[in-house]
Amino acid sequence: MSVVNQITAALAAGIAQRGSASFVVPGGSSPAFIFKALANGEYSSDVDWARVTITLVDDRQVRGNHNDSNRKLIRTQLLRGPVVAAKFLPLTIAGPVTKMDRPFDVMLLGIGLDGHFASLFPSMVGDAAMNVDTAPAIIQTGPEGDPLCPRISMNLPMILQSRLVFLLVKGAAKQEILRAAQTDQSLPVHHLITQTVKSVQIVTQ
Repeated sequence: MSVVNQITAALAAGIAQRGSASFVVPGGSSPAFIFKALANGEYSSDVDWARVTITLVDDRQVRGNHNDSNRKLIRTQLLRGPVVAAKFLPLTIAGPVTKMDRPFDVMLLGIGLDGHFASLFPSMVGDAAMNVDTAPAIIQTGPEGDPLCPRISMNLPMILQSRLVFLLVKGAAKQEILRAAQTDQSLPVHHLITQTVKSVQIVTQ
């Protein structure tokens, strides 16, 4: 079953069982093929998108219409076609995302060439944000990543409060980072793929 099919099946199951479903997504280029398929209506016939809430796992702290904004990316790439009926909640520290029911139905994550996922970077390894025993939270960071700017992110415990977690690994370089992360504890993604709280499905492209 393709990852797009798994996502839509999980969302449809959430709606059938609880009346609504949640879909947490990253920015970047890795989820573009998923966004395109969903916006084009592939595998979406069984999803009542009006009952789906979409939010971000992380964002850059820039204006919502800035080209580096994940909010802008979601509005332009995902909230199209049938998905436009979904409710979109931008990620904020004390906003409505904190009140969403958990576990989330579907969590999508990407990986960076420095081994980061969400906005959890190498400088944060060893911090509470990467500790599975920390309380789930939305956190702010100092300037990190490329583009270099302050960020907002779910911490690892909050990310793991999900029924399905997918890690999207695009390209040979990122697949090599993932292989290194099996043993290299300095890479943030090591702490995602080796934790025992929640299984992570790896999707290579």
